[in-house]
Amino acid sequence: MEAQETSGVTTGLLLRHVRRHGGEDAVAEVLRRAEVTLPVEVLEDDSHWVGYDTRVRLFSAAVDVLGDPGTMRAVGAEALCNGVNPGLVLLMRSLGSPRLAMQMLPRAVPKFTTTSTMEVLDVGPTHAEIRYRLDEGFPPSRLDCDYAQGLMSAVPEVFGLPAATIVHEECQADGFPACIYHVSWIGHHRLPWRRHGNAAEAELLALREQLRELQLAAAELTGSDDLAVVLERIVGRAAAAVLAPAYLLAVRSGDGTRTLVRSAGIGPGRAEELAATLLAGDDLGPNAVVVDVASGRRHHGYLAALYRDGHQGMVAERSLLSAYAGYAAATLDLLTALEDSRRGESRARALLDLAHRLAEASGTEVIVDAVASVLPRIVGCTTAAVMLWEPVAAELRVVAAEGGPEAERRAMLTARLLPDDSFDLLGLLTRPEGAPLRLPDSPAPLRGLLEELGLRSAFAVPLLAGDTPLGAVVAGWDDDRLDDLDPQVLPRLRGVADQAATALWKAQLHSTVLHQSLHDALTDLPNRVLFTDRLEQSLRVVTGEADAVAVLFCDLDRFKNVNDVLGHTAGDELLRQVAVRLRHCLRGADTVGRLNGDEFAFLLPHLDGPEEALTLAERVIDCFQEPFRIEGRELRVTSSVGVAVRTGPDGRASRLLRAAEGAMNVAKQRGRNQIATSESSARQSPSAAPSLEAELATAAERGELRLRYQPMVELPAIGDDPRNPGEDPSGCPAATGTLVGVEALIRWQHPRLGLLPPSAFLALAEETGLAVELDLWTLGTACATLADPVARDRRLIVAVNLATASLLDPRLLPTVRSMIVRHGLPPHRLHLEIVESRSLIDLPGVIERLVELRRLGVRISLDDFGTGYSTLVWLQRLPVDQIKIDRSFVTALPDDTTSLAVVRGVLALARELDLDVVAEGVEQPEQLRALREAGCRLVQGYLLGRPSSDRPLAGAQEPLAPVGEGAG
Repeated sequence: MEAQETSGVTTGLLLRHVRRHGGEDAVAEVLRRAEVTLPVEVLEDDSHWVGYDTRVRLFSAAVDVLGDPGTMRAVGAEALCNGVNPGLVLLMRSLGSPRLAMQMLPRAVPKFTTTSTMEVLDVGPTHAEIRYRLDEGFPPSRLDCDYAQGLMSAVPEVFGLPAATIVHEECQADGFPACIYHVSWIGHHRLPWRRHGNAAEAELLALREQLRELQLAAAELTGSDDLAVVLERIVGRAAAAVLAPAYLLAVRSGDGTRTLVRSAGIGPGRAEELAATLLAGDDLGPNAVVVDVASGRRHHGYLAALYRDGHQGMVAERSLLSAYAGYAAATLDLLTALEDSRRGESRARALLDLAHRLAEASGTEVIVDAVASVLPRIVGCTTAAVMLWEPVAAELRVVAAEGGPEAERRAMLTARLLPDDSFDLLGLLTRPEGAPLRLPDSPAPLRGLLEELGLRSAFAVPLLAGDTPLGAVVAGWDDDRLDDLDPQVLPRLRGVADQAATALWKAQLHSTVLHQSLHDALTDLPNRVLFTDRLEQSLRVVTGEADAVAVLFCDLDRFKNVNDVLGHTAGDELLRQVAVRLRHCLRGADTVGRLNGDEFAFLLPHLDGPEEALTLAERVIDCFQEPFRIEGRELRVTSSVGVAVRTGPDGRASRLLRAAEGAMNVAKQRGRNQIATSESSARQSPSAAPSLEAELATAAERGELRLRYQPMVELPAIGDDPRNPGEDPSGCPAATGTLVGVEALIRWQHPRLGLLPPSAFLALAEETGLAVELDLWTLGTACATLADPVARDRRLIVAVNLATASLLDPRLLPTVRSMIVRHGLPPHRLHLEIVESRSLIDLPGVIERLVELRRLGVRISLDDFGTGYSTLVWLQRLPVDQIKIDRSFVTALPDDTTSLAVVRGVLALARELDLDVVAEGVEQPEQLRALREAGCRLVQGYLLGRPSSDRPLAGAQEPLAPVGEGAG
């Protein structure tokens, strides 16, 4: 017998990788070169183990056949997608993080090999140092080392993260005492939030595969009525729950006179010794995971997964092995009942038939019908029924019945049991031993049911999944025979109940998994898969040209701003409320689904024409008129809807859905909050015309971006003007301002649309993530402007506006530092402006970046001051040098006393905090005079100069002309 040194998990992963990259012929060639005669299906069985030498030969043959030196590392790295044991994935996921998973890796090693040991030397949130050593007597193999590295790199992928990076400088194959691996990975906080969904997908796939394995195990266990065969299968299929080098099953026979022992991976003598220890109630030690093989009926014995000395199982393995042992216990219950009832061939057939039907059943209706139909033959009752507990309605409902006249069965299927002062309904559902029911002394609800069915007595056994009540199985008789029942009747009834409960729980789990795979987890609406399937079915049954099917594609307007401003929790709550409103827009046969993010779609089958689709589209638009209530505040959101209609047969779902989405994009381009049809989409958005987003992404490369410079002027104090210290007869201040700097303003010279102002494209840039690229371009161009000889001689400053995304982008600081060095600029002449109404949302990140910029000598200006979140606390905490009074206050001067008071207050506060103040939007002489009288020295606006494409007043060496002369 070959040594048990390499798990079938390893050989299975290797052969599946070879098959994927070379086909079946490559698999056969690998086995030939490795001189392995075992069948492929055996080598791909997780429970089969081979020797270390066989493992190394297979590794070497696979590398040679595929011609890829990195084969073994790829085998390990592809473990998740290549069918690694689902139980192992669930165990790793249960640990919660890559860090804890790395700490538990030494316990996972025995699931792959018994020839190596692993030690975690150091571990942190995103790194680990691991020592891996092959035991004495086994020659080190670099291919084995590559495989181990691949497996370790895949650990973060279990949690939805990118694969780990491994640095391996000390290898046992090179003569070192052991292999040392430095493993690092990216934490969740550095990934976009959508990536986190990948972890849930990995867990769902593992759950599905685990469920499939357990279903196969259950079907196999119940596939024979031979006790010896079943015991062998229990041990052989234990790897479906827990991977281990050896397994031991020790149970007692049905009559309690014999001990039955089965094992894998250990010798018979040793197995008998360990079985005796178990059945005596003694502990096998830390290297054994032992669970009870027990059901509600009886304790059969023990099932153990065994590791070699010094190794232990993983933390959550006991629960997985217990789940499998539950299947084994239910099967042994069934076999015990069969052994006790050999005298009745019909009864035996009924039990086997029930077992097979339950093992193959995937729906609740099939399960309850199977149980009800065979129960009279198994226990000899007059009438049988299965009742299911409805927790929402708090009632016990009859769902299947067998026996008695047809009229009585129909009456039974309408029966409901509700809680009553005299009737302990929950007690009936939670007592594992069951409850006898006699007509004379039953509480009123039950007595009425028994009388209606013509029964004098009954016995009810609950259907329990752990402690969760699912319902009850009821066997009834037309006479009072409970005291004279065959002693085996109640055990058989409880055995059937246990089997039924297991099958029902499995069916509910299957139904839940199926529902989750076809519905959106947030809104419980059909997802894209289910929506597309229903659309295809609707198009398939279209009868003629008069029959129409429509799709409405609905997208929320500026939903990204909700997430950015209020956070993703508020965004999720908004999507849930939107889903509720959209459901109310449906007709009877319609379907609404969530396709992705804030995208929803309606399927409208059997329409008389496009007008019906437009009517519903208007209803969708109207349902957004009322504000949403999110976290105690009102939020108004609009939607853009695209409509596509297919008339007649032979339509394609993907084409119709794509047409509706294209129409929705047209509605967005037209200004949002409106409806567009696929026909208008074809007219207004020809395929030859690129989208504005695509053009904006390449505008800088094509040289279409421009900068305009608006002057910033310093006014002399009243009485300081040497030419005219007073006022001219017109009443305008005779101040002569001095140019001290400019503000750089971006424009887009669009090849088709002409020169576009920022309002035409900056919102699009922020939505599509292009704002950072525009800001970095503006920054570089503005710094080049500062290097202009005239600007350098005049010591002008240049102000550049930054979006919040740019301020937090890691490229900003290096770009600023590079521009300062490249152009030899004094840093204080570069002013970076942040808009306080947006930037303060992520205050901790903003403050950190502002501090870093000021360390370079750059000055920080707080733009639009007074319009957003500005308070004394914010102003105290923000490291800024200058504030710019928003134009909304300046426009109201000088007549609005409130605005004037605000301006004076800001100026006084700035003096105390040693901050500069700039007033924006000065367009009238009266506004300028009021600002000057209030003590404001720095101003900008159309009165002082419009944005110009020239270098900052090239050649202007004198102070500006008196303000008001020639200003447009």
